[in-house]
Amino acid sequence: MSVQIVIQQMLMILILIGTGYILKKTNKIKSSVSKDLSALVVNVCNPAIIITSALQRDSSVTGRSLLYAAAAAFVMYVFLVVVGKVVPVLLKIPFKDRNSYNMMCVFGNTGFIGIPLVSALVGAQALIYVAVTNIFFYLLIYTYGIHLVARDSGTKEKFQVKNLLNTGNLATLLAILLFLGEWKFPPLAEETLDYMGGATTFLAMIVIGITIADTPIHTLFTEKKIYFFTVLRFLVLPIGIGLGLKWFIKDSTLLDTLVIMAAVPAGNMPLMLMMERGMDGKLLSKGIIISTLASVITIPLVLVAVCA
Repeated sequence: MSVQIVIQQMLMILILIGTGYILKKTNKIKSSVSKDLSALVVNVCNPAIIITSALQRDSSVTGRSLLYAAAAAFVMYVFLVVVGKVVPVLLKIPFKDRNSYNMMCVFGNTGFIGIPLVSALVGAQALIYVAVTNIFFYLLIYTYGIHLVARDSGTKEKFQVKNLLNTGNLATLLAILLFLGEWKFPPLAEETLDYMGGATTFLAMIVIGITIADTPIHTLFTEKKIYFFTVLRFLVLPIGIGLGLKWFIKDSTLLDTLVIMAAVPAGNMPLMLMMERGMDGKLLSKGIIISTLASVITIPLVLVAVCA
């Protein structure tokens, strides 16, 4: 993977985030737009680009390689859950904040940043691996993630199958079926999905820019331990995961995809779960913003260390 291409893509992402930031700061768009754009990305753009990935078949991507992807993703998430328990203790994080750090460790931004980044750096054919990886993400967020949030809120919530019947999971299942069955859509349908998926990166980065603009900058410096956590979780850990996977995975497309999935910054799904329950998500919000800004540096360093 070309170092120059990686840096160019991360700078492009920074510029797009900056565009959202400037639009919000100059009152060209309102904060309320963020929620609507998020819904558009989650329910239309991301599913479209995932389905499109299954239609763009590549001879190097086989049913066997999907099994390898599933096995590697399973191991990676088990590892992240364990690390998510250990790291807050090592950093001496106050007990009340440990679940937030745990969620930042486990749940990366595999949708808003992972999907467009893999598409740009590895290729659209690799998005089928992202779809497989995200199966475990969604399973965990609606089981383990909800458990952590409920524990913080002092309530008990039972697992509900209907939580898994979301647009992302349905698109992932459809993509895998299309891929394994070698089915095709009519050209008009494929072109329409291409247009929908093509908006993913721009809209997702605009949402992040709006979020940053709505956060007082000085508050980002009040949680010093987040900086140590960011270096450990989003630089040291992905390099370790990537070098470990490199011993077992020889397919560069799969390896590059998994490394990017491990290196993406903290995701916003845990924050959404907390906000739905009226909980204070300020710490999570800070972690998301800091790790996202840092990713312009950490992701290229991880990819250079593992994939270059």
